[in-house]
Amino acid sequence: MRFSTQNLLSIREGQTHAEVYANTLDECRLAEELGFHTVWLAEHHFSAYGIAPSLPVLAAALARETRRVRIGTAVVVAPFAHPVRIAEEWAMVDILSGGRLDFGIGRGYQPAEFRGLAISMERTRERFDEILEVIRRAWTDERCSFEGEFYQVRDLCVLPKPVQKPHPPLWTAAVSPDTYTLAARRGLKILTSPAFTPFDILRKNYDAYRQAWREAQGTDQGADICLNKIIHVAETSKQAREDLREPIRWFFQTQAGLIADETGVPPEQYKFYRRVRENLLSLSEDKALDQAAIAGDPEEVADKIRQHQEALGIDFMMGAFSRGGLAHDKVRRSLKLFAEKVMPRFA
Repeated sequence: MRFSTQNLLSIREGQTHAEVYANTLDECRLAEELGFHTVWLAEHHFSAYGIAPSLPVLAAALARETRRVRIGTAVVVAPFAHPVRIAEEWAMVDILSGGRLDFGIGRGYQPAEFRGLAISMERTRERFDEILEVIRRAWTDERCSFEGEFYQVRDLCVLPKPVQKPHPPLWTAAVSPDTYTLAARRGLKILTSPAFTPFDILRKNYDAYRQAWREAQGTDQGADICLNKIIHVAETSKQAREDLREPIRWFFQTQAGLIADETGVPPEQYKFYRRVRENLLSLSEDKALDQAAIAGDPEEVADKIRQHQEALGIDFMMGAFSRGGLAHDKVRRSLKLFAEKVMPRFA
């Protein structure tokens, strides 16, 4: 079982931006020391939900702060930059990190981000397909050309090229059921954050992804799924739940407000998110702690992870240890307890 961390960089009242960045780098360094496989970073704009608008800058800083741990993006928001620019910047990160990049890319989902950058939310799926193809060609072809509806690239020598060949591992965020099979056909590994979806539905989606991958790629190899869960470990179950109660409430209330705001709900391609928002608005703290999080003492946390592993057939998990702006000292303690008393049970 591989374990990794996710870093959203939420900022809470009383914190400075500099403190959030310093704490994130410290937690990532600690994750490397403790033996985590990957540290994942998330792009967001215009809200306290996440203050990492430029992931290449953060990833490059992290590349200089670490030596072994892989650096993942969960995710780069594809429509927010030209695909050639994305390819250039992330090839640099792959080089600076010595070939440690896991490149996750998605369509984005927060209306305020699209509005703030003057980018339409309409037809992002079609735009995403073109962006992905341009990035692949920029990374692998000596000269890159592409003729699409949204992007045209004509005989460009795109430099630099990434260290990993033919390119860094490609991941995408999967929320709606149809995304799983589409990702498999595109050769994309899956990042998934199913806070409240029952195991039987998740297993159906995961099995559909694996079958579609097998049919499209001709092999089972590479059909990776990384499951993201809020994780917090404390000395006692009671302490873990009390630590997480306020941060998890803030996180889901904030997320609900960003999925759809006062200017209207997302367009038709994002209809799945409308149901997600409704679920978040009706969420109780106890339900969030019981279903969206894996919180408890080391033994309880290990048992819950084992349940996910057996029910879903997964071998890669991403822990959101700092979700909701949880205090830095509690994040560090949780990471250490997890590495010392939970991870060895899955070695």
